[in-house]
Amino acid sequence: MKSAKVIELVAAHDIFFALAHSGVCAAFSRESNKRICFLNVSPDEVIRSLFYITVSVYASDNFSSLKCRSTRIECVELFSVTVYTKGETRCRFPLFVSKYLKWPGFVEFDDVNGKVLTYSAQDSIYKVFDLKNYTLLYSISDKHVQEIKIRLLIFNRAQSHVPLKILSIEDGTVLKDFNHFIVRNAELKEVSRTEFMTPSAFIFLYENQLFLTFRNRTVAVWNFCGELVTSFEDHLLWHPDCNANNIYITSDPNIVNCFSGWRCLRKR
Repeated sequence: MKSAKVIELVAAHDIFFALAHSGVCAAFSRESNKRICFLNVSPDEVIRSLFYITVSVYASDNFSSLKCRSTRIECVELFSVTVYTKGETRCRFPLFVSKYLKWPGFVEFDDVNGKVLTYSAQDSIYKVFDLKNYTLLYSISDKHVQEIKIRLLIFNRAQSHVPLKILSIEDGTVLKDFNHFIVRNAELKEVSRTEFMTPSAFIFLYENQLFLTFRNRTVAVWNFCGELVTSFEDHLLWHPDCNANNIYITSDPNIVNCFSGWRCLRKR
């Protein structure tokens, strides 16, 4: 019932959706700028992420399970201003239904390749879905996978290398299987903690062999040797707790788009 900062915005057709830090999500008309409805279907629903799909947690299970839902754009205007009533349930479709999609499991969106990645921590299974029709494309079941970047599998580190696999984004076929050697000349380079503080989020720019780090409201660019390339001393992010869902890199890695001046969303 309190005001909260807007952390995500998504536009579709003549409607834009705003997600507040409190977990309240509302739809607005792009023509009149007036609120059409809330997307929260119950008072205890907290929407954590918004990307044409709402990812929510509920107080009824101690916010431990992720629930994904797709809502038809043409039905949004049919919803009442308060959708805590029955609403138009035929316009909402549950997605990726699984009782195992619990913390520390996650849901990630790859808008560039049009894919959705889910991870079930209970059985260590990754699943890749088509973002167009939400059909399951393939699954990856390997408890030795430490991290996945849609098509790149990063396995647990060995003594001198990190095993990697590059997959086909469409069917999961292994295209390349190789080891990335960590030390070539037995020299270990350590970056001072005062220079490189743990970021809240980061994005790799593979073509430039650089990566961006986000910490609090600052952005910095580093190379793969751990050296600071540049920082944006004259520019601060609006939101102090940036994560991967707040960051968007265009197909041109030389351009970084930044948003400033978020407006607050109040739920009445």
